[in-house]
Amino acid sequence: MKFKLPLTILAVLALGGGLAYFLTIGSAKADDHAGEAPGAHGDEEETETAKGPHNGRLLSDDDFTVELAIAEEGIPPEFRAWFTQSGKPIASADVKFTVVLKRPGNVTDTHTFTPEADYLRGNAEVYEPHSFAYTVVAEHAGRTHRWEFDAPEMQVTITADAATRAGVVAEVAGPATLDETLSVYGQVKLNANQVARAVPRFGGIVREARKALGDSVKAGEVVAILETNQSLATIEVKSPIAGIIVDRDVNAGETVTDGAVLYTIADLSDVWVDLNVPKRDQARVKVGQSAVIHADDTGTDATGTVSWISPISSAEAQTLVARVVLSNADQRWRPGLFVKAKITLAQETVPVAVKDSAIQTLFDFTVVFSQHDELYQARPLELGRRGGGFVEVLKGLNPGERYVTENSFLIKADIGKSGASHDH
Repeated sequence: MKFKLPLTILAVLALGGGLAYFLTIGSAKADDHAGEAPGAHGDEEETETAKGPHNGRLLSDDDFTVELAIAEEGIPPEFRAWFTQSGKPIASADVKFTVVLKRPGNVTDTHTFTPEADYLRGNAEVYEPHSFAYTVVAEHAGRTHRWEFDAPEMQVTITADAATRAGVVAEVAGPATLDETLSVYGQVKLNANQVARAVPRFGGIVREARKALGDSVKAGEVVAILETNQSLATIEVKSPIAGIIVDRDVNAGETVTDGAVLYTIADLSDVWVDLNVPKRDQARVKVGQSAVIHADDTGTDATGTVSWISPISSAEAQTLVARVVLSNADQRWRPGLFVKAKITLAQETVPVAVKDSAIQTLFDFTVVFSQHDELYQARPLELGRRGGGFVEVLKGLNPGERYVTENSFLIKADIGKSGASHDH
């Protein structure tokens, strides 16, 4: 029989004047199981479970008794079993013993046992969560003894309708590509390969200065007219390239020397983004790595590739420039703009990962909540690398299992309201 405590979670939806509704869910209590009796943590039973001298659960059939415990102090959790008949110890080697655990999601673990000292020791780790239905079988002296009981912990039951109204969303766990990124700052600059200057071949008096800052020009377009000093001939100064006037150093009536820069023209169809890489990270940044550029004031992102890394570091800031060339046909990336960027240092696909948003902390465990129809089970996880909004799962959840990705805090809150503890 499975025992659950009915609890109520109040969820408030702010819509107009506000609408409140209640989620009524069942919760199985998690309890202390440091060296515990199996089933003693997770049950809220009508009578207290009998325990033996090793703090294990006592299972009796006539005069035959098993004490079954989970030992985990300093070791991975494992089953241990002691046997008595009419109150007298039975040699562990005289008993054939198995424990079958059925977990949420119809996952079945079968534990066989071998003699060790005065007890039988299970052959496999009893991994978290310790939430399952037991089938225990002991064979001794030609008799078979069998027990079945439930030991749920850290789980709740929510109807499909209530879960939908509460915004609980579940997705399937599976492979994900994790990006290892480096966050840096930088600045948009002119592409020096696309900058040209309009200069006169001879000095003289400027008769016309035809362009202002920001004006567009075509390649070969006349931007100024001079009267030379020697011959008083009129000469035209033309733009070498098509682009935008980004600097003007000329006014009509001025006398300029031959070779003086009158206008600076830039083709802004693409720009440089110079990123400042701190000293500690310089060895990890390589040409060819992808980078996402973000400017707060524009609210837009762009993706480019590191095309050049300066061979010289800044003496003052101890930073190295990594350059990204960005397409800028719409001219939203204006030279001088400060930006943030994330450089992708490495990418790796892992067999199973969960979303960052799914992870909660419960009873000192890092967990997600797996979904099994209307049952939600806390699943302690061993996590690995992070990136791209995902976290690698090393242990605790298998590919193909459904887990809660949104509003998992509602499930955590209900388990917490039960007043349960889960100490090791």
